[in-house]
Amino acid sequence: MTQEGVIKFQLDWQAGPVIACALRATLSHWRDVLHAHGLIGADPARYGGIGFGNVSCRCRSGFLITATQTAHLRALAPEHFCQVTHWDIVHNRICAEGPQPPSSEALSHAACYDAHPDICWVFHIHHPQLWRQAAALGLAATPPDAEYGTPAMALAVSDLAGKTHLPLLIRMAGHEDGLIAAGHSGWETGTLLLNKVAEAQASSALRR
Repeated sequence: MTQEGVIKFQLDWQAGPVIACALRATLSHWRDVLHAHGLIGADPARYGGIGFGNVSCRCRSGFLITATQTAHLRALAPEHFCQVTHWDIVHNRICAEGPQPPSSEALSHAACYDAHPDICWVFHIHHPQLWRQAAALGLAATPPDAEYGTPAMALAVSDLAGKTHLPLLIRMAGHEDGLIAAGHSGWETGTLLLNKVAEAQASSALRR
């Protein structure tokens, strides 16, 4: 596994004002809920202390996503979001604008939006128990050699997302503890994640 949180794609970022998006408050709410459950955050004992997890939603002609290196914050402000306006997965390129650059996982979010026209929300979280129990819980998985933030991971996510009914949850096998969920709404996507995490925790407790 390679280091978390490092932007690997070619980024064309235009620094600018806070992005106006009617869904930003809802996206911020779900991000903070996932942070409160430990599914987004930063832990000195994990991944070298680098932050993990990010969320996005369709907005205008692209998507709104949490900015890079914001996972450690308990709650986000409007300036902690970035608009991705264009992307090219094959050529590993992202165009974005806003107060801060986009999350290092932006390419995988873009892949979900490309794969399924009904996907409007994408949440990427880390949860060791759920990640390890993915097969037992019937979750699809990307190939182990597809690393986070790369075209290989994005293409693998796109392939699975295009063949799966919504809401969907995918184990990112080449991204330690990483999972990505997508759905029609923030509530649908967030609820799926919280329910699957609870299921994984209950299963782990039964085996003790």
